[in-house]
This record gives sequence, C-alpha cells and structure tokens, in this order.
Amino acid sequence: MTVRGRSSRYRALLTGAELKAAEIEWLRQRNIEVEVCRHDLSEVELARALLGKDAYILGGVERATAAALSTADDLKVIAFMGVGYHAYVDTAAATAAGIAVTNAPGANARAVAEFAIGLMLDAWRGITDLTMETKAGRWPETRARDLYGKTLGIVGMGTIGTIVARIAVGGFGMRVVYVSRTAKRELEGDIAARRVELPELLAESDVISLHAPYGPQTARMIGEAQLAAVKPGAILINTSEAELVDPAPLRTALLDGRLAAAAMDGYYVVPAPSDQNDPFGLIALGNDKLLVTPHAAGATDESYRAMLAANAESVENILETGEDPRVVNPGFRDHARWLPVRHRR
Repeated sequence: MTVRGRSSRYRALLTGAELKAAEIEWLRQRNIEVEVCRHDLSEVELARALLGKDAYILGGVERATAAALSTADDLKVIAFMGVGYHAYVDTAAATAAGIAVTNAPGANARAVAEFAIGLMLDAWRGITDLTMETKAGRWPETRARDLYGKTLGIVGMGTIGTIVARIAVGGFGMRVVYVSRTAKRELEGDIAARRVELPELLAESDVISLHAPYGPQTARMIGEAQLAAVKPGAILINTSEAELVDPAPLRTALLDGRLAAAAMDGYYVVPAPSDQNDPFGLIALGNDKLLVTPHAAGATDESYRAMLAANAESVENILETGEDPRVVNPGFRDHARWLPVRHRR
C-alpha cells in the first residue's frame, strides 16, 4: 500500500446515495475523486468496485465483509454514513487488513429522533393502517388513546435518545424513564427523567423506544423474557438495529396482544423479503401491528450533508495523517503497513 501525496487525488467509492453535482465538486476540492454507486451491490460487485480505491464511504445497505475487502489492496479507510456501522462493516476483517473504520456520531441525530417520534405517533394511533383502509374504500370506526401524559421508556440515552426525550416531554407531556450506562444528570434536572433498570422500564412504559447501539452486548437484548414483562398494550419503537429485538418472541407478543404494535426502521433481512419469503413471519402482519421502514430515519438533506462532511474529514485525516477522532478500530494501526512509522503502534 502507498499513500498518495497531497498533489494527487484520493480515489473513493460511495454507495447508497446519489450525489449532487455540487457535492461531487465539493469533494474534488477536498482532493477526493469519488465514484458513486447508488444501487445495491452484491459482495462480488462491491469487491470489484473497491479495487484501486483509497477510501470507501458506505451509505447504503452494502456490507463490507471479509470477502469484499479481501482484494481491496489500496483501501485504507471505510467511513460509515451514520453511527451503527456494526451490521455493515466486518470490523475485525478491516482491522486485520490495516483499514481504518470511522463513523459519523451525532450527524444524523436530529433526523433519527424526529423519525422515531413519527413512528411513535403512527404506531400509537394506527395512522398508516387507517390510511390504507380508507384508500381501500373502507371507513373503519376507531377509538385510540392520547399520547399525552403516557410513560416513554428510552433504552440508550445517547444523543438521539436525549432529543427524543426532550421532544416527548415538551410536545406531549410524557413522563420519561430510561436505561443508560451512565446517569444523565442534566437531562434529569431539565425534564425529570428517571434512570431505571430494564425490567422496571418495560413494566412501566407505554412506549418503549430503542436507541442503544448494536453490538455483542446488545444483540437481541429484547427477547422472550423481556417481551413477556412489558406493560400490556405498550408499543415498541426501534430506530436502532433490528437485531436488538429477537424476532420470534416479537411476533408472538404482537399476535397475542401483549404489544399493541411495533415499528422498526430496518429489518432482519435487507432488503426486506415478501411476506411469503419472510423467515420471521413479521412482514405478513398488518400495519396495525407492525410498521417497517427501509432504514430511512437518518436520511434528510441536512443530516446527509452533515454525515458527508464528517466522512470526508475522516477520509482526509486518515489518508494524510493516519489519525482521526472518529476511528472505531484503533487496532488497525498494528496492521497498516501504509502508515508512516511514527503512526504505527
């Protein structure tokens, strides 16, 4: 591997979005020549597209697997457009190959939080289901519940969870309980949020909203025992990763009415299968039970610009200095022969 000098352009691949001409020119001014692939790439197609690339900005549903990275001899950095890179990047394989992995924490937080509130309202009031029924020529009678004054349980009180909590309290007069590795004293003082353990949150909450990062410790953290303990009639919102919730007991809880409804941004299979081909039996559930959106929570013009800016800065920093505060796998330096000696460990 060799690092290009500042006088020559870095070659980058971007997947998942179509850049505007002004954005391509903006990247060129930052010395990044980008090839944009909007369509879903298979593992083989991604491996081919990464040949000769210095950087990869991952904004779609592609997965940078060990196989996809195996022939990317020039690749030095993968910049993920968002926070939850775990499901899309084989970080261990990237580290072993000397490839830095970065993400863009906070860049899409407002967008995801607003989307979570939207899913909350939809699932609570059955808006999508009512729309579909009405357009089908039916005029269903319905009686719902006010969201005002209900209890919101937030699992993962990071930047996104904090914004959701503030909107819920300020806009809907909700009470907030939360699970977090650390206490959020300022938030508790501002909105009277209360830190609890997960069993207490599940038992008290009318709305459960998941914002924990996905990883080995949080995979399927909401399973059979947890769903059996939820407050009857509660709804579950998941704008993090589908794999935070075990799909089999989720389906059972929705069918037996323990959960009134659930909404998730993203699915266990990407793209989501048809209801006939869904191995988890969730897609076939009606919109009154389950809402699924295509990992779209963070996709706004404003968040996209913020994520692209963060990714471009990370690419520049890694390729020019080997350092960036958003690196999630610092161990890559142990294997990156392209780094100057002073940056190796």
